[in-house]
Amino acid sequence: MTKRSCKLMLALLTMLLIVASGLFAAEPATTLLTILHVNDYHGRVKPFLDRTIDPQEQVGGAAYLAAMIREARAKNPGGTLLLAAGDMFQGSPVSNLFHGAPVMEVMNEVRFDAMTLGNHEFDWGMGALTRLRKEAHFPFLAANIIDSKGNLLPGIKPYTILQRGHTKVAVIGLTTPETAYITKPDNLKALSFLSPEAVLPSLIQEVRQQGASIVILLSHLGLDADKKLAAVVPGIDVIVGGHSHTEIPKPLRVRMNFHGLARANSSSEHGEREGEAGYPRAGVPVIVQAKAYGVYLGVLELIVDKATGRATGFTGSSGLRLVSATPQNRPDRKTALIVKKYDDRVKQKFAAIVGETSVDLTAQSGKESNLGDLVTDAMRSATGNQIAFQNSGGIRANLPAGKITMEGLYTTLPFENVLVSMELTGRQVKEALEQAGTMEFGGLQISGMTITYDLKKPTGERVAKAEVGGEPLDHDRTYTVTTNDFLAAGGDKVAALKEGKNIGYGGTLMDALVEYLKKRSPVSPKVEGRILFTE
Repeated sequence: MTKRSCKLMLALLTMLLIVASGLFAAEPATTLLTILHVNDYHGRVKPFLDRTIDPQEQVGGAAYLAAMIREARAKNPGGTLLLAAGDMFQGSPVSNLFHGAPVMEVMNEVRFDAMTLGNHEFDWGMGALTRLRKEAHFPFLAANIIDSKGNLLPGIKPYTILQRGHTKVAVIGLTTPETAYITKPDNLKALSFLSPEAVLPSLIQEVRQQGASIVILLSHLGLDADKKLAAVVPGIDVIVGGHSHTEIPKPLRVRMNFHGLARANSSSEHGEREGEAGYPRAGVPVIVQAKAYGVYLGVLELIVDKATGRATGFTGSSGLRLVSATPQNRPDRKTALIVKKYDDRVKQKFAAIVGETSVDLTAQSGKESNLGDLVTDAMRSATGNQIAFQNSGGIRANLPAGKITMEGLYTTLPFENVLVSMELTGRQVKEALEQAGTMEFGGLQISGMTITYDLKKPTGERVAKAEVGGEPLDHDRTYTVTTNDFLAAGGDKVAALKEGKNIGYGGTLMDALVEYLKKRSPVSPKVEGRILFTE
Protein backbone atom coordinates (compact mmCIF):
# COMPACT_ATOMS: atom_id res chain seq x y z
CA MET A 1 0.00 0.00 0.00
CA THR A 2 1.38 3.41 -0.96
CA LYS A 3 1.96 6.19 1.49
CA ARG A 4 -0.87 8.15 -0.18
CA SER A 5 -3.25 5.18 0.21
CA CYS A 6 -2.37 4.90 3.91
CA LYS A 7 -3.19 8.55 4.46
CA LEU A 8 -6.55 8.14 2.70
CA MET A 9 -7.34 5.06 4.77
CA LEU A 10 -6.44 6.85 7.99
CA ALA A 11 -8.63 9.81 7.10
CA LEU A 12 -11.53 7.47 6.30
CA LEU A 13 -11.18 5.66 9.63
CA THR A 14 -11.09 8.98 11.46
CA MET A 15 -14.31 10.07 9.79
CA LEU A 16 -15.97 6.76 10.64
CA LEU A 17 -14.95 7.13 14.28
CA ILE A 18 -16.41 10.67 14.41
CA VAL A 19 -19.70 9.49 12.92
CA ALA A 20 -19.84 6.49 15.25
CA SER A 21 -19.20 8.62 18.30
CA GLY A 22 -22.12 10.84 17.28
CA LEU A 23 -24.41 7.87 16.76
CA PHE A 24 -23.61 6.34 20.13
CA ALA A 25 -23.35 9.57 22.15
CA ALA A 26 -24.82 9.29 25.64
CA GLU A 27 -28.37 10.60 26.11
CA PRO A 28 -28.74 13.73 28.23
CA ALA A 29 -28.64 12.85 31.92
CA THR A 30 -31.46 15.28 32.81
CA THR A 31 -34.92 16.23 31.66
CA LEU A 32 -37.36 19.04 32.46
CA LEU A 33 -40.51 18.89 34.57
CA THR A 34 -42.59 22.01 33.89
CA ILE A 35 -44.94 23.08 36.68
CA LEU A 36 -47.56 25.62 35.57
CA HIS A 37 -49.49 27.17 38.43
CA VAL A 38 -52.15 29.71 39.38
CA ASN A 39 -53.72 30.60 42.71
CA ASP A 40 -56.51 32.75 44.13
CA TYR A 41 -58.16 33.12 40.72
CA HIS A 42 -61.43 34.25 42.34
CA GLY A 43 -63.57 33.71 39.27
CA ARG A 44 -61.84 36.35 37.13
CA VAL A 45 -62.70 34.82 33.75
CA LYS A 46 -62.86 38.23 32.03
CA PRO A 47 -59.89 40.58 31.42
CA PHE A 48 -59.78 43.63 33.68
CA LEU A 49 -57.74 46.75 34.31
CA ASP A 50 -55.16 46.56 37.10
CA ARG A 51 -53.50 49.96 37.30
CA THR A 52 -50.70 48.62 39.49
CA ILE A 53 -49.61 46.52 36.51
CA ASP A 54 -50.64 48.61 33.50
CA PRO A 55 -52.63 51.87 33.67
CA GLN A 56 -54.18 51.37 30.23
CA GLU A 57 -54.07 47.77 29.01
CA GLN A 58 -56.21 45.02 30.51
CA VAL A 59 -54.69 41.89 32.05
CA GLY A 60 -55.93 38.43 32.93
CA GLY A 61 -58.94 36.69 31.48
CA ALA A 62 -59.48 32.97 31.06
CA ALA A 63 -59.05 32.96 27.27
CA TYR A 64 -55.63 34.65 27.41
CA LEU A 65 -54.50 32.50 30.34
CA ALA A 66 -55.59 29.36 28.46
CA ALA A 67 -53.61 30.39 25.37
CA MET A 68 -50.48 30.78 27.49
CA ILE A 69 -51.06 27.40 29.17
CA ARG A 70 -51.43 25.63 25.83
CA GLU A 71 -48.27 27.28 24.49
CA ALA A 72 -46.25 26.38 27.59
CA ARG A 73 -47.51 22.79 27.59
CA ALA A 74 -46.64 22.37 23.89
CA LYS A 75 -42.98 23.05 24.72
CA ASN A 76 -42.89 20.04 27.06
CA PRO A 77 -46.00 17.96 26.25
CA GLY A 78 -44.98 14.85 28.17
CA GLY A 79 -43.51 16.63 31.17
CA THR A 80 -45.93 19.36 32.27
CA LEU A 81 -48.16 19.70 35.33
CA LEU A 82 -50.92 22.32 35.71
CA LEU A 83 -51.82 23.07 39.34
CA ALA A 84 -54.23 25.38 41.18
CA ALA A 85 -53.53 26.47 44.76
CA GLY A 86 -57.09 27.25 45.84
CA ASP A 87 -59.72 30.02 45.92
CA MET A 88 -60.51 29.49 42.26
CA PHE A 89 -64.25 30.09 41.95
CA GLN A 90 -65.65 32.78 44.23
CA GLY A 91 -65.10 36.49 43.60
CA SER A 92 -66.40 37.77 40.24
CA PRO A 93 -69.99 38.57 39.27
CA VAL A 94 -70.31 36.04 36.47
CA SER A 95 -68.70 33.22 38.45
CA ASN A 96 -70.65 33.99 41.62
CA LEU A 97 -73.99 34.04 39.86
CA PHE A 98 -73.39 30.53 38.50
CA HIS A 99 -71.58 29.30 41.66
CA GLY A 100 -68.27 28.66 39.93
CA ALA A 101 -69.56 26.88 36.82
CA PRO A 102 -67.70 29.14 34.32
CA VAL A 103 -64.37 28.60 36.06
CA MET A 104 -64.90 24.85 36.36
CA GLU A 105 -65.68 24.55 32.66
CA VAL A 106 -62.53 26.51 31.82
CA MET A 107 -60.37 24.42 34.17
CA ASN A 108 -61.63 21.21 32.56
CA GLU A 109 -61.02 22.64 29.09
CA VAL A 110 -57.36 23.50 29.78
CA ARG A 111 -56.83 20.21 31.68
CA PHE A 112 -55.73 21.04 35.20
CA ASP A 113 -54.02 18.14 36.99
CA ALA A 114 -54.95 18.98 40.60
CA MET A 115 -56.36 21.70 42.85
CA THR A 116 -56.10 22.23 46.58
CA LEU A 117 -59.10 23.58 48.48
CA GLY A 118 -58.94 27.21 49.56
CA ASN A 119 -61.04 28.83 52.26
CA HIS A 120 -63.34 30.43 49.68
CA GLU A 121 -64.24 27.03 48.21
CA PHE A 122 -66.62 26.80 51.19
CA ASP A 123 -68.38 30.13 50.62
CA TRP A 124 -71.43 28.60 48.92
CA GLY A 125 -71.75 25.66 51.30
CA MET A 126 -70.97 21.97 51.03
CA GLY A 127 -73.60 21.35 48.37
CA ALA A 128 -71.93 23.69 45.88
CA LEU A 129 -68.49 22.32 46.75
CA THR A 130 -69.67 18.76 46.17
CA ARG A 131 -71.14 19.73 42.79
CA LEU A 132 -67.92 21.39 41.69
CA ARG A 133 -65.86 18.43 42.85
CA LYS A 134 -68.02 15.99 40.88
CA GLU A 135 -67.83 18.14 37.75
CA ALA A 136 -64.03 18.42 37.91
CA HIS A 137 -61.92 16.23 35.61
CA PHE A 138 -59.09 16.46 38.15
CA PRO A 139 -58.79 15.74 41.89
CA PHE A 140 -59.59 18.18 44.68
CA LEU A 141 -56.97 17.90 47.44
CA ALA A 142 -57.01 18.71 51.18
CA ALA A 143 -55.06 16.55 53.60
CA ASN A 144 -55.84 18.49 56.78
CA ILE A 145 -59.65 18.79 56.75
CA ILE A 146 -61.63 16.13 58.62
CA ASP A 147 -65.22 15.62 59.76
CA SER A 148 -66.49 14.79 63.25
CA LYS A 149 -65.53 11.12 62.76
CA GLY A 150 -61.98 11.93 61.70
CA ASN A 151 -62.56 11.19 58.03
CA LEU A 152 -61.50 13.28 55.05
CA LEU A 153 -64.26 15.06 53.16
CA PRO A 154 -66.09 12.79 50.69
CA GLY A 155 -64.33 12.72 47.36
CA ILE A 156 -61.45 14.91 48.57
CA LYS A 157 -58.01 13.30 48.42
CA PRO A 158 -55.01 14.08 50.62
CA TYR A 159 -52.69 13.74 47.62
CA THR A 160 -52.39 12.50 44.07
CA ILE A 161 -49.43 10.85 42.35
CA LEU A 162 -48.83 11.78 38.73
CA GLN A 163 -46.49 10.08 36.26
CA ARG A 164 -44.44 12.27 33.95
CA GLY A 165 -42.04 10.23 31.85
CA HIS A 166 -40.07 8.03 34.22
CA THR A 167 -40.76 10.39 37.15
CA LYS A 168 -43.43 9.93 39.79
CA VAL A 169 -44.60 13.25 41.23
CA ALA A 170 -46.66 13.43 44.43
CA VAL A 171 -48.89 16.48 44.91
CA ILE A 172 -50.14 16.95 48.49
CA GLY A 173 -52.88 19.48 49.25
CA LEU A 174 -53.20 21.64 52.38
CA THR A 175 -55.82 24.25 53.33
CA THR A 176 -55.31 27.10 55.78
CA PRO A 177 -56.62 26.40 59.29
CA GLU A 178 -57.78 30.03 59.24
CA THR A 179 -60.76 28.75 57.25
CA ALA A 180 -62.40 27.83 60.55
CA TYR A 181 -62.92 31.51 61.42
CA ILE A 182 -62.80 33.39 58.10
CA THR A 183 -65.69 31.44 56.55
CA LYS A 184 -69.34 31.43 57.62
CA PRO A 185 -69.64 28.85 60.42
CA ASP A 186 -72.82 27.36 58.94
CA ASN A 187 -70.78 26.27 55.91
CA LEU A 188 -68.27 24.37 58.04
CA LYS A 189 -70.47 22.31 60.35
CA ALA A 190 -68.56 19.50 62.09
CA LEU A 191 -65.36 20.19 60.12
CA SER A 192 -61.92 20.50 61.73
CA PHE A 193 -58.76 21.92 60.20
CA LEU A 194 -55.64 20.13 61.38
CA SER A 195 -52.19 21.63 61.75
CA PRO A 196 -50.19 21.19 58.52
CA GLU A 197 -47.12 20.24 60.57
CA ALA A 198 -49.09 17.41 62.15
CA VAL A 199 -50.28 15.73 58.95
CA LEU A 200 -47.49 16.39 56.46
CA PRO A 201 -44.54 14.23 57.65
CA SER A 202 -46.44 10.93 57.49
CA LEU A 203 -47.89 11.81 54.09
CA ILE A 204 -44.45 12.57 52.68
CA GLN A 205 -43.23 9.21 53.96
CA GLU A 206 -46.29 7.51 52.44
CA VAL A 207 -45.84 8.98 48.95
CA ARG A 208 -42.09 8.28 49.01
CA GLN A 209 -42.87 4.65 49.77
CA GLN A 210 -45.13 4.63 46.72
CA GLY A 211 -42.21 5.65 44.55
CA ALA A 212 -42.63 9.42 44.34
CA SER A 213 -39.24 10.98 43.69
CA ILE A 214 -40.56 14.56 43.70
CA VAL A 215 -42.94 15.92 46.36
CA ILE A 216 -44.95 19.08 45.62
CA LEU A 217 -46.94 20.74 48.38
CA LEU A 218 -49.97 22.45 46.83
CA SER A 219 -50.58 24.92 49.62
CA HIS A 220 -53.36 27.35 50.43
CA LEU A 221 -51.63 28.49 53.61
CA GLY A 222 -50.02 31.81 52.68
CA LEU A 223 -46.36 32.66 52.14
CA ASP A 224 -45.39 33.11 55.80
CA ALA A 225 -46.91 29.75 56.73
CA ASP A 226 -45.21 28.13 53.73
CA LYS A 227 -41.82 29.41 54.89
CA LYS A 228 -42.36 28.11 58.41
CA LEU A 229 -43.51 24.75 57.11
CA ALA A 230 -40.48 24.44 54.85
CA ALA A 231 -38.25 25.11 57.86
CA VAL A 232 -39.63 22.32 60.05
CA VAL A 233 -40.83 19.57 57.68
CA PRO A 234 -38.13 17.83 55.58
CA GLY A 235 -38.76 16.12 52.28
CA ILE A 236 -40.64 18.82 50.33
CA ASP A 237 -39.18 19.68 46.93
CA VAL A 238 -41.55 22.46 45.82
CA ILE A 239 -44.28 24.50 47.52
CA VAL A 240 -46.83 25.90 45.07
CA GLY A 241 -48.54 28.47 47.26
CA GLY A 242 -51.66 30.58 47.53
CA HIS A 243 -53.90 32.46 49.99
CA SER A 244 -51.62 35.46 50.62
CA HIS A 245 -51.90 36.77 47.03
CA THR A 246 -48.12 37.14 46.91
CA GLU A 247 -46.32 38.03 43.70
CA ILE A 248 -43.09 35.98 43.65
CA PRO A 249 -41.35 36.91 40.38
CA LYS A 250 -38.67 34.22 40.74
CA PRO A 251 -38.73 31.02 42.84
CA LEU A 252 -37.82 31.55 46.49
CA ARG A 253 -35.22 29.31 48.06
CA VAL A 254 -35.76 28.66 51.74
CA ARG A 255 -32.68 28.34 53.92
CA MET A 256 -32.14 27.84 57.63
CA ASN A 257 -30.29 30.46 59.65
CA PHE A 258 -28.34 29.75 62.81
CA HIS A 259 -31.43 30.23 64.95
CA GLY A 260 -33.35 27.54 63.10
CA LEU A 261 -35.64 30.03 61.36
CA ALA A 262 -36.50 30.01 57.68
CA ARG A 263 -35.07 32.62 55.35
CA ALA A 264 -36.25 32.91 51.76
CA ASN A 265 -34.13 34.21 48.92
CA SER A 266 -34.99 34.74 45.30
CA SER A 267 -33.20 32.62 42.71
CA SER A 268 -31.36 35.71 41.47
CA GLU A 269 -29.49 36.12 44.75
CA HIS A 270 -26.13 34.70 45.78
CA GLY A 271 -24.48 35.29 42.43
CA GLU A 272 -27.02 33.59 40.20
CA ARG A 273 -27.78 35.34 36.92
CA GLU A 274 -30.63 35.07 34.46
CA GLY A 275 -30.28 31.92 32.40
CA GLU A 276 -28.37 29.99 35.03
CA ALA A 277 -29.84 27.06 36.90
CA GLY A 278 -30.40 27.29 40.62
CA TYR A 279 -31.56 25.09 43.45
CA PRO A 280 -31.16 24.98 47.22
CA ARG A 281 -29.18 22.36 48.99
CA ALA A 282 -30.77 18.91 49.30
CA GLY A 283 -33.99 18.69 51.26
CA VAL A 284 -34.89 22.40 51.20
CA PRO A 285 -37.77 23.40 48.91
CA VAL A 286 -38.40 26.26 46.56
CA ILE A 287 -41.58 28.29 46.96
CA VAL A 288 -43.61 29.80 44.13
CA GLN A 289 -46.81 31.85 44.06
CA ALA A 290 -48.48 33.81 41.23
CA LYS A 291 -50.19 36.75 42.97
CA ALA A 292 -53.97 36.44 42.28
CA TYR A 293 -56.83 36.86 39.80
CA GLY A 294 -54.98 35.14 36.94
CA VAL A 295 -52.81 38.14 36.09
CA TYR A 296 -49.78 35.82 36.00
CA LEU A 297 -49.10 32.27 34.96
CA GLY A 298 -46.40 30.72 37.12
CA VAL A 299 -43.83 28.62 35.26
CA LEU A 300 -41.33 26.51 37.21
CA GLU A 301 -39.01 24.38 35.08
CA LEU A 302 -37.42 21.76 37.30
CA ILE A 303 -34.27 20.02 36.11
CA VAL A 304 -34.72 16.32 36.87
CA ASP A 305 -32.00 13.66 37.03
CA LYS A 306 -33.19 10.81 34.80
CA ALA A 307 -31.42 8.16 36.83
CA THR A 308 -32.90 9.09 40.20
CA GLY A 309 -35.99 11.07 39.23
CA ARG A 310 -34.96 13.75 41.71
CA ALA A 311 -34.97 17.49 41.05
CA THR A 312 -31.46 18.89 40.83
CA GLY A 313 -32.24 22.49 39.91
CA PHE A 314 -34.52 24.84 38.03
CA THR A 315 -33.91 26.86 34.91
CA GLY A 316 -33.13 30.56 34.99
CA SER A 317 -36.23 31.22 32.89
CA SER A 318 -38.50 29.97 35.69
CA GLY A 319 -40.82 32.65 37.04
CA LEU A 320 -44.04 34.54 36.41
CA ARG A 321 -45.47 35.33 32.96
CA LEU A 322 -47.84 38.30 32.66
CA VAL A 323 -51.22 37.40 31.19
CA SER A 324 -51.71 40.37 28.88
CA ALA A 325 -55.06 40.93 27.20
CA THR A 326 -53.76 43.34 24.57
CA PRO A 327 -54.83 43.05 20.90
CA GLN A 328 -51.36 41.70 20.08
CA ASN A 329 -52.10 38.55 22.07
CA ARG A 330 -54.45 35.94 20.68
CA PRO A 331 -56.96 34.43 23.13
CA ASP A 332 -57.80 30.74 23.13
CA ARG A 333 -60.95 30.35 21.02
CA LYS A 334 -62.64 27.51 22.90
CA THR A 335 -62.11 29.15 26.27
CA ALA A 336 -63.33 32.50 24.95
CA LEU A 337 -66.57 30.84 23.85
CA ILE A 338 -67.08 29.37 27.33
CA VAL A 339 -66.70 32.80 28.93
CA LYS A 340 -68.98 34.43 26.36
CA LYS A 341 -71.69 31.82 26.93
CA TYR A 342 -71.98 32.75 30.60
CA ASP A 343 -71.33 36.47 30.19
CA ASP A 344 -74.09 36.84 27.60
CA ARG A 345 -76.59 35.53 30.15
CA VAL A 346 -75.82 38.26 32.68
CA LYS A 347 -74.51 41.13 30.57
CA GLN A 348 -77.67 43.23 30.67
CA LYS A 349 -78.10 42.91 34.43
CA PHE A 350 -74.50 43.75 35.22
CA ALA A 351 -74.33 46.66 32.78
CA ALA A 352 -76.99 48.57 34.74
CA ILE A 353 -75.68 51.87 36.14
CA VAL A 354 -76.68 52.37 39.77
CA GLY A 355 -74.67 55.44 40.74
CA GLU A 356 -71.66 57.61 40.19
CA THR A 357 -68.53 58.58 42.10
CA SER A 358 -66.48 61.70 41.50
CA VAL A 359 -63.41 60.16 43.18
CA ASP A 360 -61.67 56.79 43.03
CA LEU A 361 -63.12 54.51 45.70
CA THR A 362 -60.23 52.59 47.21
CA ALA A 363 -60.21 49.71 49.67
CA GLN A 364 -57.55 49.49 52.38
CA SER A 365 -56.64 46.67 54.72
CA GLY A 366 -55.55 47.63 58.22
CA LYS A 367 -56.71 51.24 57.96
CA GLU A 368 -59.70 53.40 57.14
CA SER A 369 -60.62 53.74 53.46
CA ASN A 370 -63.05 55.98 51.63
CA LEU A 371 -64.68 52.88 50.14
CA GLY A 372 -65.02 51.37 53.62
CA ASP A 373 -66.60 54.60 54.85
CA LEU A 374 -69.09 54.52 51.97
CA VAL A 375 -70.05 50.89 52.56
CA THR A 376 -70.56 51.29 56.32
CA ASP A 377 -72.47 54.55 55.87
CA ALA A 378 -74.81 52.67 53.53
CA MET A 379 -75.23 49.92 56.14
CA ARG A 380 -76.13 52.42 58.85
CA SER A 381 -78.45 54.32 56.51
CA ALA A 382 -80.35 51.13 55.69
CA THR A 383 -80.99 50.26 59.34
CA GLY A 384 -80.93 53.56 61.21
CA ASN A 385 -78.54 52.12 63.81
CA GLN A 386 -75.88 54.09 65.65
CA ILE A 387 -72.84 52.05 64.59
CA ALA A 388 -71.91 49.92 61.57
CA PHE A 389 -69.04 47.43 61.24
CA GLN A 390 -67.80 45.83 58.02
CA ASN A 391 -64.78 43.53 57.80
CA SER A 392 -62.09 45.05 55.57
CA GLY A 393 -61.50 41.68 53.90
CA GLY A 394 -65.08 41.66 52.64
CA ILE A 395 -64.34 44.60 50.33
CA ARG A 396 -62.46 42.99 47.47
CA ALA A 397 -61.90 45.57 44.72
CA ASN A 398 -61.64 49.30 44.05
CA LEU A 399 -64.11 51.38 42.02
CA PRO A 400 -62.68 54.02 39.67
CA ALA A 401 -64.19 57.49 39.41
CA GLY A 402 -67.16 57.62 37.06
CA LYS A 403 -70.31 55.59 36.55
CA ILE A 404 -70.83 52.66 38.93
CA THR A 405 -72.32 49.52 37.42
CA MET A 406 -73.79 46.46 39.06
CA GLU A 407 -70.82 44.48 37.76
CA GLY A 408 -68.46 46.85 39.56
CA LEU A 409 -70.41 46.50 42.80
CA TYR A 410 -70.53 42.70 42.59
CA THR A 411 -66.78 42.65 42.05
CA THR A 412 -66.28 44.92 45.07
CA LEU A 413 -68.71 43.05 47.36
CA PRO A 414 -68.81 39.46 46.11
CA PHE A 415 -69.86 37.65 49.30
CA GLU A 416 -73.65 38.07 49.25
CA ASN A 417 -73.67 39.17 52.88
CA VAL A 418 -76.88 39.91 54.78
CA LEU A 419 -77.22 42.83 57.20
CA VAL A 420 -77.62 41.94 60.88
CA SER A 421 -78.84 44.40 63.51
CA MET A 422 -78.14 43.86 67.21
CA GLU A 423 -77.79 45.58 70.54
CA LEU A 424 -74.40 45.65 72.25
CA THR A 425 -73.19 47.28 75.42
CA GLY A 426 -70.37 49.77 75.17
CA ARG A 427 -68.15 47.22 76.86
CA GLN A 428 -68.97 44.65 74.15
CA VAL A 429 -68.36 47.24 71.41
CA LYS A 430 -64.93 47.96 72.88
CA GLU A 431 -64.19 44.23 73.09
CA ALA A 432 -65.09 43.83 69.41
CA LEU A 433 -62.78 46.72 68.53
CA GLU A 434 -59.97 45.16 70.57
CA GLN A 435 -60.41 41.82 68.82
CA ALA A 436 -60.37 43.47 65.39
CA GLY A 437 -57.51 45.74 66.47
CA THR A 438 -54.96 42.95 66.10
CA MET A 439 -55.26 43.75 62.35
CA GLU A 440 -54.70 40.04 61.70
CA PHE A 441 -57.43 40.14 59.04
CA GLY A 442 -57.27 43.82 58.15
CA GLY A 443 -59.47 45.19 60.92
CA LEU A 444 -62.91 46.76 60.60
CA GLN A 445 -64.36 49.59 58.55
CA ILE A 446 -66.73 51.66 60.68
CA SER A 447 -69.49 54.25 60.60
CA GLY A 448 -70.89 56.26 63.51
CA MET A 449 -67.67 56.00 65.54
CA THR A 450 -64.12 57.27 65.79
CA ILE A 451 -61.41 55.03 67.25
CA THR A 452 -57.80 55.61 68.19
CA TYR A 453 -55.58 52.53 68.44
CA ASP A 454 -52.21 52.33 70.17
CA LEU A 455 -50.60 49.34 68.47
CA LYS A 456 -47.68 49.45 70.90
CA LYS A 457 -50.00 48.27 73.63
CA PRO A 458 -50.60 44.57 74.26
CA THR A 459 -53.42 42.81 72.46
CA GLY A 460 -56.67 43.55 74.26
CA GLU A 461 -55.52 46.98 75.46
CA ARG A 462 -55.11 48.86 72.19
CA VAL A 463 -58.25 51.00 72.06
CA ALA A 464 -56.93 54.27 73.47
CA LYS A 465 -60.03 56.30 72.62
CA ALA A 466 -63.50 55.55 71.22
CA GLU A 467 -66.41 57.88 70.54
CA VAL A 468 -69.95 57.30 69.25
CA GLY A 469 -71.66 60.28 67.67
CA GLY A 470 -68.99 62.58 69.10
CA GLU A 471 -69.42 61.33 72.69
CA PRO A 472 -67.12 58.95 74.60
CA LEU A 473 -68.08 55.28 74.39
CA ASP A 474 -70.02 54.43 77.57
CA HIS A 475 -69.28 50.86 78.69
CA ASP A 476 -72.65 50.55 80.45
CA ARG A 477 -74.81 52.02 77.72
CA THR A 478 -76.59 49.93 75.07
CA TYR A 479 -75.90 50.77 71.41
CA THR A 480 -77.61 49.65 68.21
CA VAL A 481 -75.15 48.08 65.77
CA THR A 482 -75.34 46.95 62.16
CA THR A 483 -72.89 44.38 60.83
CA ASN A 484 -72.94 41.54 58.29
CA ASP A 485 -73.82 37.90 58.87
CA PHE A 486 -70.16 36.83 58.61
CA LEU A 487 -69.03 39.07 61.47
CA ALA A 488 -72.20 38.41 63.46
CA ALA A 489 -71.20 34.73 63.53
CA GLY A 490 -67.78 35.61 64.99
CA GLY A 491 -65.89 35.77 61.71
CA ASP A 492 -62.31 37.12 61.68
CA LYS A 493 -62.16 36.20 65.40
CA VAL A 494 -64.41 39.12 66.40
CA ALA A 495 -66.23 36.91 68.89
CA ALA A 496 -67.84 39.81 70.79
CA LEU A 497 -70.31 40.30 67.94
CA LYS A 498 -71.77 36.88 68.73
CA GLU A 499 -73.01 38.30 72.06
CA GLY A 500 -75.53 40.74 70.58
CA LYS A 501 -79.10 40.92 71.85
CA ASN A 502 -82.37 41.50 69.94
CA ILE A 503 -80.87 40.14 66.72
CA GLY A 504 -82.62 41.14 63.51
CA TYR A 505 -81.82 40.11 59.94
CA GLY A 506 -82.36 42.61 57.14
CA GLY A 507 -81.71 42.85 53.42
CA THR A 508 -78.43 42.26 51.65
CA LEU A 509 -75.42 44.50 51.93
CA MET A 510 -75.56 44.87 48.14
CA ASP A 511 -79.13 46.18 48.21
CA ALA A 512 -78.22 48.66 50.94
CA LEU A 513 -75.31 50.04 48.92
CA VAL A 514 -77.33 50.26 45.69
CA GLU A 515 -80.10 52.16 47.45
CA TYR A 516 -77.57 54.50 49.07
CA LEU A 517 -75.89 55.25 45.73
CA LYS A 518 -79.18 55.88 43.94
CA LYS A 519 -80.17 58.48 46.56
CA ARG A 520 -76.81 60.24 46.94
CA SER A 521 -74.89 60.02 43.66
CA PRO A 522 -72.54 61.43 42.72
CA VAL A 523 -70.68 60.45 45.90
CA SER A 524 -67.25 61.69 46.89
CA PRO A 525 -66.32 60.12 50.24
CA LYS A 526 -63.08 61.10 51.95
CA VAL A 527 -61.04 59.38 54.61
CA GLU A 528 -62.36 61.25 57.64
CA GLY A 529 -60.15 60.05 60.47
CA ARG A 530 -62.61 57.48 61.81
CA ILE A 531 -59.74 55.08 62.55
CA LEU A 532 -56.53 56.59 63.91
CA PHE A 533 -53.27 55.17 65.22
CA THR A 534 -51.00 56.81 67.78
CA GLU A 535 -47.34 57.18 66.88
